[in-house]
Formats: sequence, structure tokens, C-alpha cells
Amino acid sequence: MSAPTLTQAHAWRPGALAELAQAWDAAARRVDDAADAVVALTEASREHWAGRAADAAAEQARRAAAAGADRARALIAASVASHDGAGQIATARGDLLELVETARRDGFVVADDGSVRHTGTADPMLVLLAGGDGGAAAQMLEVRGADLQSQIAAALARLATADEDAAADITSALGATDPAPTAPADPDGTVRAWPRMGQEAIAAQIAAMTADQRDRLVHEFPREVGNTDGVPWPLRVAANRVNIAEAILAESGGDDGSRRRLTLYRDLLAEVDDPNHAGGRIRRQILGFDPARASLIELHGDLASARGVAVLVPGVNTTMEGSAANAATARRFVTGSEGDVAMITYLGGPFPQVHNPLAVLLDAADPDKAQDMAPRLVAFSEDVERTVAPGVPVTVIGHSYGGSIVGTAETMGMTSDRTLFLAAAGAGVGVDDASEWHNRNPAVVRFSMTAPGDFIEMVQGIPGGPHGADPDEMAGVIPLATGRYDDGGFVAGFGAHSGMLNRPSDSWRTILAVITGDAETWQHARID
Repeated sequence: MSAPTLTQAHAWRPGALAELAQAWDAAARRVDDAADAVVALTEASREHWAGRAADAAAEQARRAAAAGADRARALIAASVASHDGAGQIATARGDLLELVETARRDGFVVADDGSVRHTGTADPMLVLLAGGDGGAAAQMLEVRGADLQSQIAAALARLATADEDAAADITSALGATDPAPTAPADPDGTVRAWPRMGQEAIAAQIAAMTADQRDRLVHEFPREVGNTDGVPWPLRVAANRVNIAEAILAESGGDDGSRRRLTLYRDLLAEVDDPNHAGGRIRRQILGFDPARASLIELHGDLASARGVAVLVPGVNTTMEGSAANAATARRFVTGSEGDVAMITYLGGPFPQVHNPLAVLLDAADPDKAQDMAPRLVAFSEDVERTVAPGVPVTVIGHSYGGSIVGTAETMGMTSDRTLFLAAAGAGVGVDDASEWHNRNPAVVRFSMTAPGDFIEMVQGIPGGPHGADPDEMAGVIPLATGRYDDGGFVAGFGAHSGMLNRPSDSWRTILAVITGDAETWQHARID
């Protein structure tokens, strides 16, 4: 990979790549509409046309439509890659040109390859700063020039990296189509049987397939592959890229809701900063995507190198469109652990939507959503247990309303090595005693943490309350102190409800210690 010259960098117009992204998006919609029209016209003609010729025409139309749909999804992926690449290139190019302008303003000449030299004698002010010593001033100029040259060389390299990354992503997107199959990938209806099969049976079935069969499974049954526990996670990620592209094609962008969904979906297909490696960019790892069920599950970090894995179940006001905040929370734990942690953000359905703390106390009293999501979390926890390497502990964290979901799932056989109730609404729907929890792991260790003055305290443990007992006071649950923020203030009050998860603090480090198994740290926070 060779860096561009300054002349080339000046000539580049990243906006052209963004314009290409818009054109590819529009082309994808035309291709997708045409694919639908092919099938519709063929089916309409069969009202007056039967026989072998009609059957052959219908089959060919189906294949053509499938190929068209694949191409439309590829164009959507290319559009997202182009738009993302345009942004990365524009940022890198802007940083480079700003450095070059700074060097020239300081009296240096910058060559086309990024090398730097000074134009002549030192500025009198610099000589004065050097105590009147012209030689010292000249040496200062030499040091400054070398520093600028190093910075410009690094900026040129970053620009080249952004360009190479965009090229690779666009090439990959446009090559990600599957030829029309000669036979269905599921001739025996096994995919349709998945809802009645155990996860181990599903995993064994897929393990017995060839690579080509698995690829075709992803393309022909993306919704099932992307959202079925038991399917290997790389296949789920690949299938959900198809599902997300389909969701983009289904949105018109004509109203605010549609525009918000399009923004989310395009972000899900785009790359993000690698939380494990500064400066790197990676594809997002979407393990579940089902807008009809308000379901979005995402893996953050590297499962292969993690020493601890956490599943974060958030609270009220969580939406798919607003999921960026939860993703940012998860990535901070991955980065803060230097890659020792992988985090999964789990949105298993619709959450209560409220807009002030008092409304939380009223609207979050409805246990129905917790009861609906709990069985899905139980099933997903089994999938996590099978996927994560032996010996790597899994922590399930229930924050706010998510605490009730997690506690309810515990009554149904959820699997975890550690369970953390974080500012939890309760211990689970109808849970009054720890004996009502039935974690599949008999050695599970449970923790709880609620900041003093958190508004959630007003609903925790209300006699006869919908979310069960207060986990902070249950036998066998280890209570943890929230401590102080790094700026010195106590982790307390209404703001601590989310602050304990998102601001540098003792509580944040204690949560991390629970995930990684750092007993010394969490023991220090233990409330006796």
C-alpha cells in the first residue's frame, strides 16, 4: 500500500464517493422493484396459462428475481460502504491538509511526498526565544521540521489506509451475491422445523453441511438463520447483513420514523471503530435483527480473545433506533478492559417508553414486557453458553427494567456464571425469594448495585409489586457500593441510574471487575 502524494490528496473529492453511494442506493431500489415485478407479472400470466411452459417460465422468473434481489442487496451494501468510506477519507484528507497548511504557515516547504524543509533563516522571534543564539534557533527549526514531517507522513498513511479500506469494502459488497441455486437449499423442510428443534440439533445439522450449503442457507433463509439460537454466530452475522439490507430496501424515508430507521440500518451495515485496536475499523457483529419484534442483538469485541463475556439487558426507553447509546456503553467496557471483555447488547423486544422518572415508576410497573422477553433471554443464554469457550465466564447484567427481565429469566432456567442486578426494578416478576431462581448453573454468583438516591429505589421491593423483591436485600446476592465518580462526586442521585454504567467511576470499575472475575476489586466494593 503506497501513500498518495499531496497533489493527489488535494485533487481528491470524497463527496463524489458519497454521491456514488446515493446513486447505488437508488439503483438498488430500481433493481429490487424490477425483481418483484418479474415474479408478479409471471404469476399474473398463470391465470390464463398452464402447463410445462408456464411452470418453466415461473421457475426461471423465480431465479431471475432471486438474482435481482441479491444484486439489490449488494448495491445497498456497496452504498453503505461508499458513504462510510467517503466520511473516513474526508476526515483523513482534512487532517492531512490542515497539517500541511500549518507547516507552510510556519515557514516550511512541504514537498509532494510529504517531506519538510525550512525556507531560510530563523524568525527573529524564534532567535529571541532561543536567547539570541542563532544556532540554537536553527536547531529548534530542524526539530520542528522533523516533527511536522513525521506527522504529515502519518497523516498520508492514514489517508491511504482509509482509501484501501473503502476499496476493499466496496469490492466485498459488490461481490457478495449468490448465484441463483439450481435446487432449494432446504428440500426437506428442516429450516421450517427449527422452531420445534433443540439448539444442539440445529447446530449439529448445520455442522454437517458443506460451505456452499451454508452460504445458500444464509441467502435463502436469512431471517431464520439470523435470528435462531443454535445457528453458529458467523452465519447469524452474515444473514443479518442480508436482513438489514432488506430492511433498508423496505424503507421509503418519507417520514421521520422511516428516516430514523434508515439511519440505524445503514449504521448497522457500516464499519465502526475497533474497540480492541485503536485506529482499526471493523464490521458490526449483529447476532439478532428483527424489527417486527423490536429485536436487536449485537456482539462488541473479540470473542476469541476475551477473558470474560457480558450480556447487557438495558432498561426503559430502549429502542432499536436509540440503541447507539447501549452500543457505546458496551464498547467502552471492551476498550477499558483492553480487549479482555466482549459485550453483547441484548434488545429482545419492546421496552416501556417513558420520559421522566415519575413516569418510569408508573409505566415500568407493567411486567408484561419482562415476561415476554424473559423466555427469549433464557434461550439466548443457552446459545451463549454453547458458543463461548469453556472456562470463559459469562455475566448477565440487568439494568433498570432489564433487571426484572433478567430476574424473570432466572426463574425459567437462564444460564450464567454471574448475574448482576444493576439499579434493577426488581428481582423478577413474582420473585419474592432467591429459591425461586432456577439458573441452569448451580454455581452462579449473583451481585446487585443501586446508587443511593436513584429513583428506582422508590419501586424496588414494594410489597406485592410487579417486579418482585429488591435484589439488593435478597439472601445470597452480594451487594456492591457505587463509590465515587472520578471527578470526586458520589455516584448518587437520579443521574447515577445511568451514570454508574457510563461515567468513569468506582462503580464502572466494579462492574468491569465482576465481568472479568477480578475478585479483589469487587470484594473491595462489597457492602457487608
